[in-house]
Amino acid sequence: MRTDLVIKLGGSAITQKDTPYTPNSVVIKRIAQEFSSSWGGRRVLLVHGGGSFGHRAAIKYIDGSGKLCSPIGIAETRHAMHRLTSLLAESFLEKGVPFFAIDPSACFFYEEEGAKQNLQYDLQPVELALSAGLLPSLGGDVVLSSRRHGRILSGDTIARILALESSAELLAFGTDVDGYIEGGKTLGKIGRGALREMIAATKGKSNDVTGGMPGKLSEIGEYLSSGGRRALIFNATRPGTVQRLLRGEEVEGTYIDID
Repeated sequence: MRTDLVIKLGGSAITQKDTPYTPNSVVIKRIAQEFSSSWGGRRVLLVHGGGSFGHRAAIKYIDGSGKLCSPIGIAETRHAMHRLTSLLAESFLEKGVPFFAIDPSACFFYEEEGAKQNLQYDLQPVELALSAGLLPSLGGDVVLSSRRHGRILSGDTIARILALESSAELLAFGTDVDGYIEGGKTLGKIGRGALREMIAATKGKSNDVTGGMPGKLSEIGEYLSSGGRRALIFNATRPGTVQRLLRGEEVEGTYIDID
């Protein structure tokens, strides 16, 4: 499997995070239009966060170790993400984009033994969808464990794995801010050495069940140390930004490269 670009649309960009189960319809429809006009023949994988859908459901059931032990909690979180995925699909299909949702639970699961949590995956459904000319899309979600409970699998983690397994040229995280902001200014570029310091500085600063900005920085750090090429944090709510990414152009944001 080979891709040019993996785009992860954060829940902060595509939902109203402070209002339960509310999409940011304006942003979703605009991004769908930008895909329609600029996707072309590039091989792209799409990932999205849970925002006010998945996070709102999961927070009611998740315990201190990251588990969802209640069957109704697992099912409710899964349904919440289905609702958001359906809204995305409607907007993309309306614009003629063959958005093809793939449930993460069909590709990922946790093999657990004692305190060890090993994430296992089979990406053949993603590869088949890509080869069929579809736009494969996966959302952060609850996936099942061999110990008969659920665990949250963040869209950031899914995006990192997809980018690594497909040797993507760029892994791009779309948020509702212009990039990594320090001292009131957006940093245009940082290297791996500076990234390590930023990860340490931001640890423990997010109440997002999947980590927020600290989680993104950690995933980018692991991505680069595992052979990833280049990552980007950008503002997906800015008109035209996704369009330029799809055309292979540089955009405003924070690029993270290997030193």
